[in-house]
Amino acid sequence: MKQKLLIVITAMLCALVFIFTGCSDPEGQQGQNDQTAPPPSVGQGKVLVAYFSATGNTEGVAEIIADTTGGTLFEIVPEVPYNDADLNYSNDDCRANREQNDENARPAIANEVEDMASYDKVFIGHPIWWGDAPRIIQTFLESYDFSGKEVYTFSTSGSSSGSGAFNGLSSEYPDIDFVENLHFTSSQLSSAQTRVESWIEALGITSNAETNRISFTIGGETVYATLYDNSVARDLASRLPLTLEFSDYNSTEKIAYLPDGSEDWDLSDAPTSCTPSAGDITMYSPWGNLAIFYRDFRLSNGLVPVGSLDDGAIELFAAQDEDFSVLIAAA
Repeated sequence: MKQKLLIVITAMLCALVFIFTGCSDPEGQQGQNDQTAPPPSVGQGKVLVAYFSATGNTEGVAEIIADTTGGTLFEIVPEVPYNDADLNYSNDDCRANREQNDENARPAIANEVEDMASYDKVFIGHPIWWGDAPRIIQTFLESYDFSGKEVYTFSTSGSSSGSGAFNGLSSEYPDIDFVENLHFTSSQLSSAQTRVESWIEALGITSNAETNRISFTIGGETVYATLYDNSVARDLASRLPLTLEFSDYNSTEKIAYLPDGSEDWDLSDAPTSCTPSAGDITMYSPWGNLAIFYRDFRLSNGLVPVGSLDDGAIELFAAQDEDFSVLIAAA
């Protein structure tokens, strides 16, 4: 009887230890590892490469820019396509000439950018029509809010310059932050790869493929985050997309476990502790679970910094009162 009682008491004590220890390191173990600050993130926010191309020249440059920046490629498709007669510039009454001569012309666009608010940098490409950008570019600019975005343009032509079009757009839309234009004449298209790479490097824009941007979709809402450059963060990125079930822990964090059999993480160059703040994405190595903090917490051994949520994403996680499903994907 005494032996059974001892077993019960021991089990209760173990349960209490489990409850108070939690997903993060207990206070009593602080100091066993030096505090490690999360490593800096690399790169920048999402890049959109939008273009209108009548003959394919601008499209080719757009594809190179998208590859170089890791950006999302978006073709501006006219609702009424342009045919050869529309582009017969020697005919004063052709569609292209009529539109360029009408400052109020705004050709309709058949498609739209999904989640434009998520892009920080937007490249907009177009051919040069009589020294200016085609009117459909104005349609595009007037269809979205470019507040807080850096806008770069690129243009193609037979022999004319692209500066007039860039200056015209900058003047007409002073609230948009037009940074710079890269122009190609027909004879320069053969060196487009080299010129684009040099331009992007001079702008200080690194490839989005290197930024490890990821998204979290909860219900119908998507928020974004940046992963740090360590082995666990790279391990997580290699597993995406993932759909995980999150639950609340200690009114401080939302935690989720990977599917059975995939709990082992690459800890080869990951920090061994951190002091999480609201918005931090972490992995608790003793249990192998992801932990997203919506409140600040203390220094915790075994807690690996993985990344950080963008502004506004913390509130979405904090608002989830019950268990919830999250799709994690590369952004």
